[in-house]
Amino acid sequence: MADRYRTVDEFLAAQEPARRAQVDALRGLVHEAEPGLVEIVKWNSPDYTLDGVDRLTINAAGRGPVRLILHFGTARAEDRSAEPSFSGDPDGLLTWHSNIRASLVAPGLESASEPESEPADAAARARVVAVIRAWLAAE
Repeated sequence: MADRYRTVDEFLAAQEPARRAQVDALRGLVHEAEPGLVEIVKWNSPDYTLDGVDRLTINAAGRGPVRLILHFGTARAEDRSAEPSFSGDPDGLLTWHSNIRASLVAPGLESASEPESEPADAAARARVVAVIRAWLAAE
């Protein structure tokens, strides 16, 4: 699939206002969790690399809520039937898709029609940031 967007700014400009607000909310959480991540466009979405490895991708495709995909890039073998070993999600915010890939919808952004630009409250924001930090520390 050819990349539709060359930059994050191009990606953001193509989003409807409510969708862009959700993307911006997730971008803010990612940057709060780890300001040193490199933000690029990959898979036609904002993607975040840590030490050259893709670790997070924002998925705004479709009609559902915008999701943050937590993963280990493409170098690791993925087993969709295996249980994840990640223990950094005490509140159960993640939905698992394989042993190395999960998704997260930030609290307050569950409804695709809500134009909210921030998760519901500071405690919810802190929980999401903690999960992202734990994911980035996982190997």
